[in-house]
Parts: sequence; structure tokens; C-alpha cells
Amino acid sequence: MKIKLLILIFVGLTIESFGQNLRVGFGFVNQMSFSNSVVQLDSVKVFENRQQQSFDLMPYFKLEWPITERFNSNLGVQFYKSAVFLTTNYRSDFFPETIPSISKGWSTPIYNLEFPIGLSYTLVKKKQFRVFLEFSAVPVWSIQNFTPFDIDVPQGIDWTQEILDVINAVETIPNPFYMNYQYGISMEYKRFGLTLFRSENMSRSISTDYHLYEKSYNFQRRIQSTRFGIYYSLELKKEKN
Repeated sequence: MKIKLLILIFVGLTIESFGQNLRVGFGFVNQMSFSNSVVQLDSVKVFENRQQQSFDLMPYFKLEWPITERFNSNLGVQFYKSAVFLTTNYRSDFFPETIPSISKGWSTPIYNLEFPIGLSYTLVKKKQFRVFLEFSAVPVWSIQNFTPFDIDVPQGIDWTQEILDVINAVETIPNPFYMNYQYGISMEYKRFGLTLFRSENMSRSISTDYHLYEKSYNFQRRIQSTRFGIYYSLELKKEKN
């Protein structure tokens, strides 16, 4: 509800005096996560399971103001869902010799609310066709919707309360706020446009580390994504001749 309210407020501010054009569209996010962090807890290893491919829907809005004939400033809001996947690998003296180790995992869903603030430069402008480059700084607010993994333990030789606590500690990893930058190219004909851009983290890690039993462990992680979008441009204010 909070996310929907923020989006509605943003859209509600798009009156004539606030911008030249409003882009309304949706895109798809192909996100990759990568981390070299491995936490060793006695006989248990904890690490992030790399997310290599995703295809998440991302609605977005963007306001555009002209600065010069070729430069425009813009402010947007975009939203998509992702997740942090945590994996544990451990062994026990109770395991058969044919099973040297067991892996368990759990994830926490994250709702990402982004506000890109940037510039665009028009490369081509012929009649109703336009091609332009874009670059933005992007504050990101990440809101978790975590559900603990819950079973009656111990349940068999491959479950203990410790393992349950370890995978549920995935909740402690995501940083609720960080900065990205994004860059890409867009093509627009009449009021319809296509956009393709890349998003990267500004900081070396977007994690708050890994916390378990009142102890903190270094846990650096990063994400990057490629986004493809389709939009419709609404003219909010007529250009002066």
C-alpha cells in the first residue's frame, strides 16, 4: 500500500507546470546478482546463490524538461520485484558416506522503488523520430516482504534449529537504501518509444552484512541489470514556436 501511494502521489504531481513530457510505460528487468562472500560457521558455509537470469516486470513514469535544443533533464519513478537467495552447505557425522554434504536455501523478496534523476542527449531528431542517450543517478529504496521458513525441527538428520536460523537470517542481508546509476539509449516515433539501458550499483556492496545470533559477518554483494522498456509519451505543455 505504501508503494502504491507513493506512485499515485508522483503521478498526481504531473500537472502542466511540472514538465514538458510524461512517459508512461513498462519494462522487463533481467537482473544478475554476484558476490564473493562466504561465511563459515563451524561446519556450515553460507553464501548467496547467484541469480543469473530473471525477467521481472517494471512499470515506470518519467517527466522530461527541455534544457537546450538537444539536452533534457528528467525525473522518474520505477518499480520492480527481486530477491536475495541464500544457500547453506553443511555436513554431519549422521550423514551416510554417500552424502558428503547437504544444501538448504531460502530467499527474501524485495520490492525496489527507484527514482532516476538524470539527463538525456538527442542524437537524432527528424520530424517525429528521435534517438537519444540517457544517464541517471538512481536512489533505490528496497522494501522486504520476508516470510520465515518454518518447520518443526529437528525433522530428519538433515535439519537442525541452527540450519533453520541460518537460512532465515537472509532477512538481515539487504540494504534498505542504496544508489545506482543507469545509462542507455531510447528511440521514439511520434508518441511511442523503446528504451534499453543498464543499471549498476554505485557502491561496492548493497548489503548490511549478515547477522546471526547477535554477530555480524562481512557479506558484500552487488547486482546489475539490463532493462528493456516500451512507453507512451504524453505532452503536458506545448512547445512555444
